[in-house]
Amino acid sequence: MPSVLPASVAPLTVLPYALWTVHESEQAALAQVLNALPLPNLRAWGSQSQRRVVVQEPPTGWAPAALSLPHERLQAQALGWPVVDGCLPWAAQRAAELGLQVASSDTGAPAAWGFISLCNWQVSNGQVTLGHPAQLALDDGTDSALFNAMAPFFAEDGFTLHRDVPGRWLVHSPVLADVPTASLERVIGRNIDPWLVGGDAPSGVAKLLRRLQNEMQMLLYTHAVNAHRAVSINSFWLHGTGALPVSLAHQPVPMHLVNHLRDSAMQQDLMAWLEAWQRVDAEVIAPLLAAVSQGQTPQLVLCGEHEHHVYDSAKPGLWQRLRGHFKPLILDTVLAVTAPKE
Repeated sequence: MPSVLPASVAPLTVLPYALWTVHESEQAALAQVLNALPLPNLRAWGSQSQRRVVVQEPPTGWAPAALSLPHERLQAQALGWPVVDGCLPWAAQRAAELGLQVASSDTGAPAAWGFISLCNWQVSNGQVTLGHPAQLALDDGTDSALFNAMAPFFAEDGFTLHRDVPGRWLVHSPVLADVPTASLERVIGRNIDPWLVGGDAPSGVAKLLRRLQNEMQMLLYTHAVNAHRAVSINSFWLHGTGALPVSLAHQPVPMHLVNHLRDSAMQQDLMAWLEAWQRVDAEVIAPLLAAVSQGQTPQLVLCGEHEHHVYDSAKPGLWQRLRGHFKPLILDTVLAVTAPKE
């Protein structure tokens, strides 16, 4: 995959879920809505900047898209990590933040981690969909009860659990260093089948993890915590696997990640997403314009589910200035992308 960050280390602002994925039959209707949006700062930004980089991800391997989302890969590269799809070590980073040191000097194996997120698998019409873990609204007591019930089973298979926040735990094992897993955000609201660890033909560690997942589903099915819950806790999702690199490829790049659009996009709530963009326009784009007026050259990265676009605020040429003056920015060409054909 080509570099996902421009060579410059100018200040970088990244907006996950800034590109709305639309099918061809819906393009005209969405264009009308987008072009009526009151986003004066984004329009001004578009007239003063250039889209320098567009990175699209082709379908790879057994999954219909990359396991890691575009903004996650950008974050990883900004941190100086090797960008290996499905092996961005977010859990290892969290373990380091918590001071969870696991000695690996005896075996030479890396201190590899993953996240275990408790979740609800919704079965409908023969398809299993991953519900948003936030819907579980887990309290500390429920989380503790499930941790105590499940941890011994993980331990039998060589995986050590550590509590983090209610509904999300850390799991440690050297074998997690090279196990690609799909980002939780990638799978929420979707059919889980293409995203299960190991894909259609799991083997080795993936097969072990799939068996452990089945065992935990049977345990959760009869567990007392589900007796009176409106949304049952019936499985878990493993994600964020990998080990932190021993040395960084380069110095971290300054990066500002803004999640104002995340919740509405993940819920596929177009109206809420449009409203969130107005907040972004006022709170994010306006300061970028102010920085340009002060002689700075910030960069803006708009991320979707399958691609990202980098806008460089370097001084535009005469033709671009004239085009911006006589032909206002058409927002649907900036904020909408066509759904990939799988």
